[in-house]
Amino acid sequence: MEQPPREIIEKLENMTKHDNVRLMERGNAAIFASLCAAHNLCTKTAILIPDQGGWTSFRNYPKMFGMKTIDVKTDYGIIDLKDLKNKSKDCAAFLFTSFAGYFAEQPLKKIASVCKDNNCLLIEDASGALGYPKLCNGKYSDIIVGSFSDGSSVNVGYGGFMSTLKPEYIDAAKEVFSITKLHPVLYGQLMKKLNSSRLKMLLALAVKVKKELKGYELIHGREEGLNVVAKYNPELIKYCMINRYPYILCPSYTRVNEKAISIELKALSDKDLMKRV
Repeated sequence: MEQPPREIIEKLENMTKHDNVRLMERGNAAIFASLCAAHNLCTKTAILIPDQGGWTSFRNYPKMFGMKTIDVKTDYGIIDLKDLKNKSKDCAAFLFTSFAGYFAEQPLKKIASVCKDNNCLLIEDASGALGYPKLCNGKYSDIIVGSFSDGSSVNVGYGGFMSTLKPEYIDAAKEVFSITKLHPVLYGQLMKKLNSSRLKMLLALAVKVKKELKGYELIHGREEGLNVVAKYNPELIKYCMINRYPYILCPSYTRVNEKAISIELKALSDKDLMKRV
């Protein structure tokens, strides 16, 4: 299979601040590859994950390597740094998302400092944060993974990536890379999406929606994100239906463990976003 165009790799290197990038068939394959690297390079046998605001693969994939998962406490998905400090000492890696549940920015620099002090590999899932200046940042994250699915900030509809500064992390996952690659037919579309303004439009729309919902109990309403989450109120369902916004009813591990509604702005198409912002 032909190699990805250099312009795509250079664009992703610039966006992640990492020198080693591998394109993959799916975002979940990238998560699997990152855990393969952690398993092969670390003697510790546990993976730390957030207690909410993550992905189901965070809980399921470590088991395939004989590793257990340990939950770190969060404030509706935003990492509790004290609990992270206590638990990361005994874990091979901490796997988390740049935006908790796609709706609240994580304190990446502080998280990275804690993990570095405890020799815990930091794996950032930046599916919603490619191009966001304070997140998806290889200066802090040892490994960055991401999806190019329809609901991501780079929405090709298929594919993913893993990046790192250290070639040994790539070598430690080479078996995974050998069996899952992004098909060349998607290269042109990926380059176009990497240069799009989708992320900026999503962030702007989230601000607009929060202003419209000022009277409701928003969760992390002051934090930037692609979705908007509010504690449950039946009027919010009417709001979503009137405005044709997709939504998820919580509790849900992928959003919050609370009776709430997640307004899924990230599920909107680029065309629909342009009409709304």
